[in-house]
Amino acid sequence: MGVIGMKQYEKYFAITVFMLFLAVATNNVLGTNHDIKENNEIILDFNFSEPDIETFERNEQVFHRITIDGLSNSADINKPCLPVKPVKVLLPQGTTLANIEIYSNEETVLGYNYNIEHGGRLIPISMLNQKENTETSNFYQKSTTNTDSLYEKIGVYTSRGFSILHVNLLPVQYDASNGKISYFDKIKLVVKTKPSTFNRGFRGLTKDYEIVKNIVDNPSYVETYNKVTYVAQTDDNYDYVIITNNELKNSGLEYNFQSLLYYRELKALKTKIVTVEEIINNPDYSVDGEWGDNNPDNPFYQYEINGDTDLFNDKAAKIRNFIRYAYMEWGTSYILLGGDADPESSTDNIIPLRGLFANESGLPLNNHMAEEEDDIPSDVYYACLDGNFNYDCDGHFGECADRNDLTDMDEADLYSEVWVGRACADSPEEVYNFVMKTLKYEQYTDATDYDDILFVGEFLGDAFYYSYGGYYKDDMEYLVPSQYTISKFYDYDHPDHDWYPDELEQEIYSIEPHMINHDGHGYVNYMFKTGPYFFLDLTNENPFFVYSHSCLTGSFDNWAPYGGYHEEDCIAEIITCGTPYGAYACILNARYGLGSEDNPVSPSGSYDESFYKALFTENIKEIGGANHYSKEDNIWRIDENGYRWCYYQTNLFGDPALSIKDPSAERPNKPSKPQGQTNGKEGEEYTYTTVTTDPGESDLFYLFDWGDGTDSGWLGPFESGETASGSHIWESQDKYQIKVCAKNMAGSLSEWSDPLVVSMPKGKDKTFINPLLKILHNYPVIYQLLQRVLTI
Repeated sequence: MGVIGMKQYEKYFAITVFMLFLAVATNNVLGTNHDIKENNEIILDFNFSEPDIETFERNEQVFHRITIDGLSNSADINKPCLPVKPVKVLLPQGTTLANIEIYSNEETVLGYNYNIEHGGRLIPISMLNQKENTETSNFYQKSTTNTDSLYEKIGVYTSRGFSILHVNLLPVQYDASNGKISYFDKIKLVVKTKPSTFNRGFRGLTKDYEIVKNIVDNPSYVETYNKVTYVAQTDDNYDYVIITNNELKNSGLEYNFQSLLYYRELKALKTKIVTVEEIINNPDYSVDGEWGDNNPDNPFYQYEINGDTDLFNDKAAKIRNFIRYAYMEWGTSYILLGGDADPESSTDNIIPLRGLFANESGLPLNNHMAEEEDDIPSDVYYACLDGNFNYDCDGHFGECADRNDLTDMDEADLYSEVWVGRACADSPEEVYNFVMKTLKYEQYTDATDYDDILFVGEFLGDAFYYSYGGYYKDDMEYLVPSQYTISKFYDYDHPDHDWYPDELEQEIYSIEPHMINHDGHGYVNYMFKTGPYFFLDLTNENPFFVYSHSCLTGSFDNWAPYGGYHEEDCIAEIITCGTPYGAYACILNARYGLGSEDNPVSPSGSYDESFYKALFTENIKEIGGANHYSKEDNIWRIDENGYRWCYYQTNLFGDPALSIKDPSAERPNKPSKPQGQTNGKEGEEYTYTTVTTDPGESDLFYLFDWGDGTDSGWLGPFESGETASGSHIWESQDKYQIKVCAKNMAGSLSEWSDPLVVSMPKGKDKTFINPLLKILHNYPVIYQLLQRVLTI
């Protein structure tokens, strides 16, 4: 090939640049975003295996249970329990749902004259209920097999600014008029979208993309969210925020919220404490402020408020608006609500609750309770930050779509932007108890001592599918990994079929469980078959975690049936804040736990099971994340009887950033003795290095203790085996011991390294002066002059 001239070269160069520009421009026009906006549809295909049909008897009547591998069954009251495929479709940025279309292959008929089991009544876990004297009958509505019955729309919900459509596919059809069962092994879901102007808290952070990818069935669509819709106006970044009042913030006791913040900093979280007084006095968090629901510039703005603005301008609303600010501006992930919520006490109503309304249709509470509470205490309001939870501006927050008088949409936001926990403290002493137990659990370095989980079950009564709570616990055993040891303390295993509280107390002392899972009865001040004195008298060396189905034990507004509001704290408050022993955290029900009469599946059981699924199969070790996962894992059931009720009421009383220990998680190896200068000059910074490895090849953080009461904070992450370094300046001349600790990504801590002794900062060099001074000592005038100059 010949050599081209300069002009030809310039011509070819210009053409090449133009073609590259054209390629880039064409890619921008014809890429994913354009295709989605041009076609306005998302297509997902699903294949299903042939169902299995099981025959069983109940109440002297023959029923059939139909299942498909990999699918859960619905369990709504008086409706056939059929396999469901929950689908979560990410809608492209700037769009919302227009309509849904369903296509399928030919119907396969499995037979006729089947009597499919149905969802039964829900029973409050508050008393020994007995079955009602009613005849079980087949009372299903007639089902059709057209494409409209192959799905049900749950709703569109927003997670971190990403709009997610929830749809349930129903591959099995049942016609109650003739007992016909049929199914479709192929279903095509077509979601058509239309433009939307909603701008709901999208930050564009990498971690948000990853979280949403793990939620939806079309993860590639996260790439449509490629516009920066909101840019934070500050460089501050606080991962972990405590909200409390001035009194509790400034507690002078040994363990306080500042102690907790210090430890969170050691765990590589940047922290901040904000007082309620600061929030209330800041006009930005009012209804018409920068972060109010009535401000169209607010990234969470959805609807202008035309009703009573006082509904959205109380203390709870202002605190929520601040949390929105922290989430957007600071990148906050964890919120600890540091205060009680007693509505009848102005001094103890530190972080007020927001009562949410769960549709009670079908709940049998009227059959058993003289009073009901419509508005359920729920910290979901502080975690799920989209919308205002009350679009029709009536007396109820969090109504389902058919109770919303303004528009056909769910009033509640069901995806959390931040993970929330509550410390129901109203005094420095209660803060002391809460923080001390949290740190005692987390700072214990040998996780193998925390391998025991205690399942506790009581006799529930003949009204329940299982008369004994232990059977429900056994159904969850499959979730617990083999590295944990499960101990069972059940009524049905007891010689008298009735264990006593003092026996459970001895079991706790003997086993020292770090988790207790309980299915039994409860009341505001009653759990484990006993009252508050039981928990106040405990002296367990290691605090534990409790998840319980019991009724009202988490009624942190101090409401009780028959008595209304009262002064006594509920069990959740007592065991986490009221005593230095007991529990470091718990998840308990603010109102009635709900079991099922005719089905092993129940609302309380489903959320319990999903919590342990989060911990042990989804590897979400932080209890705040696991609690919110358990809720979001059951959104597909939110309109089934009792599921909204339990979604709202299962609150976390504990630190949301606390991680459950894994006894199989190996500790990093002991770091090497720090290397660096052992003496130096005043005011200069010196660097020291160390290295270690992690058995699981996890990345590592390092903490240098400089021996002068300060440390480096957690530095990293570094790869396993990579040399780490830290630098320091010593202000006072002395000898110091430098040592270093390593922490892996699971939070396991290594031993401290051997110390390096240093003399810092070193004084004036006397090596050549001292011999000279001995000689000059015989010449006092010169000697005194040198003393002044050298200031020896």
